[in-house]
Amino acid sequence: MKILFIAHSGEISGGANRSLLTLMTGLRERFGVLPSVLVPGDNTQLEKRCKAVGIPVYTAHYHTCCTVFRHTPKDLLRAAKLLLAPMLDRLEAKRLNHPLPADFDLYYTNERMICVGGYLAHLRDKPHVWHVRSFSRANRTWFPPAWYRKMNRYADRIILVSQALFDDFAPHIPSEKLRRVYVGLEPARYLQTEHQAHSGFRLLLAGRLTPAKGQEDALRALAILVHQYGADAYLSLAGTPPAYEGPAYAGRLRKLARQLGLESRVSFLGEVDDLGAIRTETDVELVCSWMEPFGRTTVEAMLAGLPVVGCNTGGTAEIILDGITGLLYPSRDVNALAEKLNGLREHPEAAAKMGRTGQERALQCFTAAQMVSGVMEVLHALA
Repeated sequence: MKILFIAHSGEISGGANRSLLTLMTGLRERFGVLPSVLVPGDNTQLEKRCKAVGIPVYTAHYHTCCTVFRHTPKDLLRAAKLLLAPMLDRLEAKRLNHPLPADFDLYYTNERMICVGGYLAHLRDKPHVWHVRSFSRANRTWFPPAWYRKMNRYADRIILVSQALFDDFAPHIPSEKLRRVYVGLEPARYLQTEHQAHSGFRLLLAGRLTPAKGQEDALRALAILVHQYGADAYLSLAGTPPAYEGPAYAGRLRKLARQLGLESRVSFLGEVDDLGAIRTETDVELVCSWMEPFGRTTVEAMLAGLPVVGCNTGGTAEIILDGITGLLYPSRDVNALAEKLNGLREHPEAAAKMGRTGQERALQCFTAAQMVSGVMEVLHALA
């Protein structure tokens, strides 16, 4: 089976393209699938990584069909983009129809906000799969409601990465088109059995620097831990702002840390390719996202044997078993978050047990092999 995967961006920093790489290589190694990938732009991180592992790459210039409105005059341009992007991508699909090889058996779009793959599959009368990895309006991203109708028209199957995301689509798309397949990771890359001795109570939050990831909530909870509970606690923030966010939010976080008297207790690590070394000196990992569609970092932390404290929403609430593999707290409730963290600080044995149980759960439920098999079932039924 020969498949053209269509990437939503050329970056590797987000979870979507990391999962795409794992999926493509897994399908090739386990089932003999021949993957190629279409990437927006030239000389991107994704293009280099794919070429390094022998996956053919094609480049084009297509667009994302969603945006974040910021209540500024530029919102007019953002609205215009929402209208123009699908039309421009229809033209781009027609342009690509001739230079791209004609022998692909199936087209596979990675993420909800691009449509060139659906158009291309339609032109060639081939099956098309949409793999959806993100919420839309729940995280400030404005996604036109009419887009569900477009996805229904141009998708033979839509894969959702969590039950929460499945439930988000169910009112708009016939259920026979929807499939839930959890994201899976390669355990060998993240498994840890030993942790380094260190001073203080160390917390980690990994994710892009955007408001929806909840870094502000983590800072405020840290302030409560330090100033009210008297904890010698520290927080590391790993991640960089996406292009659409710009530097303003990161600056706001640094300012908040100063205002809360936490300058010496908060580390801004930037983009970190491998968090393994940091996790060996971490006590608890945080997932403060308001509405996480799945959460790769949650599973990474569990594989590393860390207890995870996460927001009781979206995919996070499906991954973490409250009180067993970690703890859940109500969205945006920083007092509850601080209380949960302090409980783990005061009961390190219970925290360690949660970490061990979480590791077992991750190995049972969220591996790359399981993800690849789940996706292959969908592909086999279509091709």
